[in-house]
Amino acid sequence: MSILGIDIGGTFIKYCGKAGQDIKKGKVPTEKNIDSVLYQIEELIKNFHPKAIGIGVAGLINKETGRLEDSPNLKFLEGINLKSLIEDRLKIPVIVENDASAAAFGEYKYGAAKNGRIVVCLTLGTGLGGGLVIDGKLIDGVSGTAMEIGHTTIDINGWECHCGRKGCLEAYVSSYGLERFYFFHTDKKLDSSEIILLANEGNTAAMKALEEFSEYLAIGLMNILHIFNPDFIVIGGGIPENYPAVIDMAVANLKKITFPLPFTSCQIKKAELGEYSGAFGALALAEERYGS
Repeated sequence: MSILGIDIGGTFIKYCGKAGQDIKKGKVPTEKNIDSVLYQIEELIKNFHPKAIGIGVAGLINKETGRLEDSPNLKFLEGINLKSLIEDRLKIPVIVENDASAAAFGEYKYGAAKNGRIVVCLTLGTGLGGGLVIDGKLIDGVSGTAMEIGHTTIDINGWECHCGRKGCLEAYVSSYGLERFYFFHTDKKLDSSEIILLANEGNTAAMKALEEFSEYLAIGLMNILHIFNPDFIVIGGGIPENYPAVIDMAVANLKKITFPLPFTSCQIKKAELGEYSGAFGALALAEERYGS
């Protein structure tokens, strides 16, 4: 028997299965309807035969009802209780957690922040998520909505976010934020993955877009340092995984704007688990609840 961790993101469903000490991981594109997602999960269960599943999902999960209340990048899952739905349909124990919270727990258990006292994790991809682990405990708030760092406001008259508000950090620090920076330089609409590819090839406009992206990321990091004074900030997701220099640029900007003491007390690292942090965290949460 094994444990299966699944991370349902706006672009990909990532998974990792653990049997003994062996871990197998992979990803498939996220289908944009609930029946297709359930089918994808069912296929993973057939492959891994797990005794329990952990699921990380982008959005706010109501701890009282189990429903996914708000998910700007997975609208088709809003209002659905994934835990009950999957348990009833597939007859297997399920634990569901916010994807960025799962990523934080994954990096704390398996990755870049092992034995950290205060660990903050940011996931930079379709959106911007945040997770927090303090003394080994995942902090998700009274109703399960803590650490929505992407939806903290940095400019009340700023760019519109996918959540409908203006000036959220996510509006700048996300795949669609990067696409906006590039568009303002070129009048061209490109997918974030294409922009990153161009930047890695030395394209000036793409590199400038990522530089501006990193300046806003530094503002988010400053707020985290000043609120939590963590010993680790781990940054994961598709953007830093494919363009690691964005972290170095953000840290260089951060050093100019933050208080020196919390800056020197904190290690800011790229996620060791890469884009699979959330899947590993979901696995670790299920393992903690249901045994290895």
